[in-house]
Amino acid sequence: MKKKKLLYAILCALGSGAVGYFANQLSEVYACILFGIAVGLMVYSIINLSK
Repeated sequence: MKKKKLLYAILCALGSGAVGYFANQLSEVYACILFGIAVGLMVYSIINLSK
């Protein structure tokens, strides 16, 4: 059980880092897509961490 929590914590950190990285590049299409994927990854991991 702890390994899953650690995995979700790492995914949350990666997602939030990607959100911060792509936040200033939203004028480009690929950055918008990757920003959306990062937000989805972050939300998914936060939901699974809170269970």
